[in-house]
Amino acid sequence: MMNGSGAHINGQSRSQATPTPASASDLLPKAPHYREKGSIPNTPLAVSVISALLGGVALSSLTLAAQHLLGGSGLGGNWARPQLGIYGFAWGLFHLCEFWTTAGWNPLKLSVDAFLLNNTNQYHYAHLFGLGEYFLSSYFFPGKFDSRFCSAPVILAVCALLVGGQALRSLAMIHANASFSHVVKDIKHDDHVLITHGVYSLSRHPSYCGFFYWAIATQLLLGNIISTLVFIFILGRFFSSRIREEEKYLVRFFGDDYVQYRRRVGTGLPFLISP
Repeated sequence: MMNGSGAHINGQSRSQATPTPASASDLLPKAPHYREKGSIPNTPLAVSVISALLGGVALSSLTLAAQHLLGGSGLGGNWARPQLGIYGFAWGLFHLCEFWTTAGWNPLKLSVDAFLLNNTNQYHYAHLFGLGEYFLSSYFFPGKFDSRFCSAPVILAVCALLVGGQALRSLAMIHANASFSHVVKDIKHDDHVLITHGVYSLSRHPSYCGFFYWAIATQLLLGNIISTLVFIFILGRFFSSRIREEEKYLVRFFGDDYVQYRRRVGTGLPFLISP
């Protein structure tokens, strides 16, 4: 019991009280309607290790790109082109930004899942497929990388698309704030409000739009033809289905407000789903 002076807790002085170690459940998100996937330990150690690994991938990839762009000999022979380094940097930065934006603007939903590394295995298979095409092309068809398809102006345009897609994705998470979730919600919660300002005035699904163009840009950057077409097809089907499913709930949550908003603002993916 605490006495009148507040000097003792359960019969022990403050100096003698032993702090209780945090359990795994103490480290989970505090929002009662959000649950972690559990496939990666939701601990500070896991977060720090993943951050270090992603940072290492981004930094080493940027170093690889810089060696070539600054006229150095580079590493690894013909396959180690600057666009491979830019790709690795963009990939590492994307997953770091997913966590950073959640930590900064949506902390109640913060967990190790925010890195988006354990979203689906198909995501990793797709990137491995793209890297496979790049390395096979480097070995069997190296002349492709000297064509117009991989010329400097094209690479610069693709890098602009890459940066734009990343910026749109991150700004969508920032502007939505607590209303953003990596999981489609079929129940309206107190923090779920209709966002129509910022990048949501340009696209009603800017996070999907940004991710789509970012992902396509990664394959164009590597000079991949097959993977680019596969990414367009797979992501197109995925986002078309997801947007239709999500908008059923949004109409239920916000009624005519969302219907009118949908009439004013397109998806930003006009070739995949009706605006």
